Amino acid sequence: MSQLNVPVSLRVLRDSLARLSQVSWFDVTFKAGLLSFYTLIVYAAWTTGALFHIPHFAEDFHSRLGSLFLAFGGAYSSFMLVITAIRVVMAITYRPMPALADDELPTVTVIIPAYNEGSDVAKSIDSIARSNYPRGKMQIIAIDDGSKDDTWLHMDAAAKRHPDCVCAIRMAKNGGKRQGLRVGFALAAGDVLVTMDSDSVVERNALRSLVTPIARDPRIGSVAGNIKVLNRSAGILPRMMRASFVLAFDFTRAYQSKIGAVLCTPGAFSAYRRTAVEAVLNDWNNQSWRGKPATIAEDRALSNLILREGHEISFQSDAVVWTNVPTTYKQMARMYQRWERGNLRENITYGKFCWKPFRNRFRHLANLEWVLGCADMICPYILIAVSLAYSLINPFFLLQYLAYIVIFASLMQIYFWMRERNSDCIYGVLYSLFWFTSFWWVVPYSILTASNGSWMTRTLPAGTSKPAELSSPAILPADRIAA
Repeated sequence: MSQLNVPVSLRVLRDSLARLSQVSWFDVTFKAGLLSFYTLIVYAAWTTGALFHIPHFAEDFHSRLGSLFLAFGGAYSSFMLVITAIRVVMAITYRPMPALADDELPTVTVIIPAYNEGSDVAKSIDSIARSNYPRGKMQIIAIDDGSKDDTWLHMDAAAKRHPDCVCAIRMAKNGGKRQGLRVGFALAAGDVLVTMDSDSVVERNALRSLVTPIARDPRIGSVAGNIKVLNRSAGILPRMMRASFVLAFDFTRAYQSKIGAVLCTPGAFSAYRRTAVEAVLNDWNNQSWRGKPATIAEDRALSNLILREGHEISFQSDAVVWTNVPTTYKQMARMYQRWERGNLRENITYGKFCWKPFRNRFRHLANLEWVLGCADMICPYILIAVSLAYSLINPFFLLQYLAYIVIFASLMQIYFWMRERNSDCIYGVLYSLFWFTSFWWVVPYSILTASNGSWMTRTLPAGTSKPAELSSPAILPADRIAA
């Protein structure tokens, strides 16, 4: 070895050791165990003949009913395989719009409502305030929605760190996230309005990327950001959700963006054309469900209204926001219940205008995507219920079903690997098994309890001290956007 190569080799060794020291050996061991578990399921299904076994529903159940289930399951599965293949092609060919230069960027107002977020809200404000965006074109409105913890103290401190662009407001009592956004919309001065969750942090170029499609294309009324899991290391559930989010959010919104019909702009990070919001703000403010004011699905509701007015909605995969997700089964179940209740409500809302010529481009494809979304809330769960019942009669069918889940989920996680280049795709397969065995009940239950508008996930942690209450809302002065 030459003297010239020695230092280089030492540097390579040093860098390798540094990377090795950052490896979580729990992750390595657990992932190896999961791979062995998946292999065992498929191998057992193969060796027992269950993998290619054709279920005899007609023999094991009443003949007509069994034949019906077999025909329905086969037809639905075959149809969805074709649809999935088309979606994969669309998602792979998707590309985000290149970000604009400073002089081309519009003025923007970022609205951050918070309730019982503690110190996380300061991290959110700091991350957006330090974005790679012209300071004179950015306004940030942070709203403490009557928190019972120390959220206001952290919000106040963050506003003082950025007095030129941050306006912090404290509401006298809690009114809900939609009420906090209403206040922000009323005070906003930007041509583009951005909503952001108070437990999220954005990457440096995320804001610039997020608003670019609105500035470039007058047909676009809203843009969805790319949601990633911030607290991945907090447990096995966040690890699974990290992988699932790439398919549920990145993959889904990528192919929906190709037809300008992203059906839900996430509350965690989304941008809206100001004129598009103003046109539907009254309907959004007065939305109700079965005679009661709507308190959930404010993001999906705003997306629906913007689509109804003929605007397109796109996705920016490089507008990345990192957000906290539930760490316990109970928290996760509550979050998904709220989401699915909102999905049911807003699917019904979309159905009220989808038959009208509400847009010029891709209307029928947008409607097809909505139909498929509605079907996803019903058809898979009929098949799951029948499959679990049939497994009591024929245990080999359960083995077959689990093997198919492993195989199909593994194929879908290739997308995760292509996007992330990370072995957490292994957790994505576990998520699919987890959903089938332990979480399938959430969607049917949410449909049956759709009238429940509770947020459910913003409770005050036990033992948290309450700060002194203000007798009225407090407003910190802040410079408005430069003319």
